[in-house]
Amino acid sequence: EAQGFLQCAACLGSSFAVETIDIVWQHTKMTNADAIKAETGTEELLMTMVEENYFESPEENKYRWIHDKIQQAASSLIEEESRASFRRSIGEILYEELSENKMEACLFEVANLLNTDITGVTNIEYAKIYLMAAEKARDISAFDKCSDYALKGISMLPSDKWDSHPDLAVKLYSLAAETEGFLGRHSQMEIYCREV
Repeated sequence: EAQGFLQCAACLGSSFAVETIDIVWQHTKMTNADAIKAETGTEELLMTMVEENYFESPEENKYRWIHDKIQQAASSLIEEESRASFRRSIGEILYEELSENKMEACLFEVANLLNTDITGVTNIEYAKIYLMAAEKARDISAFDKCSDYALKGISMLPSDKWDSHPDLAVKLYSLAAETEGFLGRHSQMEIYCREV
């Protein structure tokens, strides 16, 4: 039970809110009832993890890993073959369950959890998340991350994007072009501009 809890927490980044880990843990317990025989509540597990020096609580309802190596060790407990799908499922849980305000606060974490190697898949909801993350990254001048999120959002669009989702396509391609310009990659910027 503790191992499963640590695996979930490891996917949430270096710090997380009680509400976030609770959503993930409760959902994980329900979907993996056979794999995780969990009877301990989230609050009790968090207190145990603080006592055992895995987490610390710098402020009320917030926790963070004592050290990044501990987080990495917990992450390594997830089997290599299923790590990407495990992380993606946690991203999907958070996307479905978090309120709009909470989603905004942990938008990068959700986008990064969903940002696992998915090739040949179109998903408009993912494209929208990547657009929001790209816009947020641009607003804080994190242009490399903005470029990554915009590119991932573009990859989630269907082949008929200009007919089925023109507004989303224009926003993603325009943002990608703008960001490439900021990064000085003008040939890539021109490719995105020609597409629009």
